[in-house]
Amino acid sequence: MRFFRKISLVIALLTFFSCSENGDSEKAENSEPTQREVENYSLIVGVTNNQRLTIGEALTITARGLIDTVSVKSLTATIGGQEFTDPSELNIPTDALAVGNQSIEVNVDLGFKTESKQFNLEMLSDIAPAKYTYERVQWFIHDPDAYTQGLFYHDGFLYENTGQRGRSSLRKVELETGAVVQQAFLQDQFFGEGITLWDDKIIQLTWTSNQGFVYDLGTFEEVKTFNYPTEGWGITSLENELVMTDGTTSNLYFLDSETLAETRRLSVYDDKGPQDQLNELEYIDGLIYANVYQTDFIITIDPQTGKITSEIDLKGLLNAQTNRPVDVLNGIAYDTENDRLFVTGKLWPRLYEIRLVEKVSG
Repeated sequence: MRFFRKISLVIALLTFFSCSENGDSEKAENSEPTQREVENYSLIVGVTNNQRLTIGEALTITARGLIDTVSVKSLTATIGGQEFTDPSELNIPTDALAVGNQSIEVNVDLGFKTESKQFNLEMLSDIAPAKYTYERVQWFIHDPDAYTQGLFYHDGFLYENTGQRGRSSLRKVELETGAVVQQAFLQDQFFGEGITLWDDKIIQLTWTSNQGFVYDLGTFEEVKTFNYPTEGWGITSLENELVMTDGTTSNLYFLDSETLAETRRLSVYDDKGPQDQLNELEYIDGLIYANVYQTDFIITIDPQTGKITSEIDLKGLLNAQTNRPVDVLNGIAYDTENDRLFVTGKLWPRLYEIRLVEKVSG
């Protein structure tokens, strides 16, 4: 049986007592509050900003007056787009809330005035990510000069975007040989980042220029540009929208597939807290796969909730002997037709086809 910790938000209505002109120190029972008391009532919420609460835990909000002349007419709280009202106590379900920061607005109606308070709760995921490792299926030659930033597989070819200013390029690559068969270079001021396929177009991000590019898939000719206010890191395409990351936050930014304007955003969380440094992305079987920058891990994310569903440990994957410098794991591609998962890294001499293996606990 699952037990939930109960978070109680106690709203205390405090007053500053004062003597009347004739020296009385107490009011008659059930009398109306004096003007001085009305002016000095304040709302105090017994919870700190950004207090953490796991989705599914009970959230109770209560209100009470500290003197007999004050009674709460109604108590209202708004969270996650829903409003809850009760004369004295609210029991708010949290199962449907999204992970990340949730704003709560509390209003207490005292009849003669309304007191309000707004604060945040930080909602943690209610699931612990499953743990996976890998098996190497086979490996392919990968250009060791390719600073891999974006990767996807389409019709027998890899499409790769490389980074570094003055060297960034969009490439079409033969999987079996690693040969570059088509290439378009970015202008020197741009640092290439993630790419994804949408219909017959390639969508490309750049790092700190706040500008992306759209190319014709067949010709690599630039079709248009678009802008975004954040850094550009990873991007992938879902069934009817695109999703990108900025690397510095835990946000997923969802974009309209036609206008490329942001339509919504979602935080990425596990049961411990937020996950930032989300780099190259790939959408596979309803989940977003994301490289975690400067680590050997890929995580999978539910795009509806932002919850991390699994963590894939790829330590030791690059086992090739090389005298050349290599950089971090980055690059995920998926062959949907043949159910093949490919991964590589920046400046890696190899690209691997891998099979995921769930770790056995114990």
